[in-house]
Amino acid sequence: MPGRVSTRRQFAQFSRPTGRGSSGPLKISFVAGADGVAVAFAIGKKVGNAVVRNRIRRRLRALFDAPRPPLPTGNYLVKVAEGTGSLTYDELSHHLDVALSRLIAR
Repeated sequence: MPGRVSTRRQFAQFSRPTGRGSSGPLKISFVAGADGVAVAFAIGKKVGNAVVRNRIRRRLRALFDAPRPPLPTGNYLVKVAEGTGSLTYDELSHHLDVALSRLIAR
């Protein structure tokens, strides 16, 4: 289970990401690090009301917790665009997998 990006210093590192990947409404920025995997989510109000944004956040957390090939250690910022609220869990999973594979392939 990945940790959470919570400090100002961790968020400041995203201004110079090590890698980027995107698919559909998801964009992921990655900063390499040696202290495990940590994830942050950027879900703006244009995506939907609080109920929709929290549902997306819970689904993304569950997807990161699900068994998958090990991710490179570092911090991940998942940016969510409009239209994500209408995606099913499987569609969201597909977009996350594609974005992560594009990130790792670089």
